[in-house]
Amino acid sequence: MIENPELLTGIVLHGAHGIYEVHTDSGIIRCTLRGKLKKAFARAQAATRSKGRPRASVNVYQLLREEREQSKRSKSEESGPTSPTRISVGDYVKLRRLDEQNGLIEEILPRQSELSRKDAGSTAEKIVPQTLLANLDQVVIVLAVAQPEPHFGFLDRYLAICEATRLQALICLNKADLPHASAIEEAAEQYRKLGYTLIFTSAHTGEGIEELRAHLKEHTTLFTGPSGVGKSSLVNALEPGMDIRTSEVSEATGKGRHTTTGSRLYPLSGGGWLADSAGIRALAAWNIPAEELAWCFVEFRPYLGECLYNDCTHINEEGCAILQAVEDGVVAESRHKSYVRMYMGEER
Repeated sequence: MIENPELLTGIVLHGAHGIYEVHTDSGIIRCTLRGKLKKAFARAQAATRSKGRPRASVNVYQLLREEREQSKRSKSEESGPTSPTRISVGDYVKLRRLDEQNGLIEEILPRQSELSRKDAGSTAEKIVPQTLLANLDQVVIVLAVAQPEPHFGFLDRYLAICEATRLQALICLNKADLPHASAIEEAAEQYRKLGYTLIFTSAHTGEGIEELRAHLKEHTTLFTGPSGVGKSSLVNALEPGMDIRTSEVSEATGKGRHTTTGSRLYPLSGGGWLADSAGIRALAAWNIPAEELAWCFVEFRPYLGECLYNDCTHINEEGCAILQAVEDGVVAESRHKSYVRMYMGEER
């Protein structure tokens, strides 16, 4: 043990096989979990899985639900914040140094936010969450204008998830130097009209790089999207010193190959943090209650509470204000189709 046994506070940059890289004011320290903490995590994780699904996070969607949400917030304040049941990239921790390079994690501090998806090991009976990044405040959703072609249904799902978790979402259409259909420009304008920031970028020509860099400053951001859209090349263009491995799109499938194997957090030279996540080929809005999904489509919000029936699902009911808005051309039919697919469980 070194002479100074005081606890340090740090942020988890990466973790694998029980070893965590933690950034502190004294540098990066290679840490393991203290034995008692490791056992507590194992018990908490087992308890979570035995219930079939994780405890839903508190989210505020509609003014009509404000009374119930206020009650939840009051109970949360009485009991105090809880620590996560599984350590993830982006978590803040308390650690004790063993020597100049190694330490023990003594405590995981409560999260302010997180973005999760269903783990590949989830079943119909047991949903296991996989946290992509903890304590983030912004998500950059990266699609390519071509090679592979953009899937706007995927984008709609991700935007809904960001709205549900109250995370700022920024849309990045990468590989802008490649020839692409005019329909992509039209779709881009549609999302801009919804209030989302959308940037066309190219790691090859440098288009949009400075604008994107300005949006990352002083934020903790997750870069995410399907494989092959150029996330790693884009990150390398933003921060050349990171030198993240890249690969080409498969000619056989037209889909990207995974080059990032898990989230890793990097400090940005201009201030802030950036995580480049593994490519995501499927994404389900597994933790958004069906009755709150409509709120997660921003253009639906003015019509909520205006339908003929209070329990309207906005799918095929008579007197639905949202369906009328679609018919009037105020709400895009493609966005409504994304909502219906999510509501019916095809992409939930």
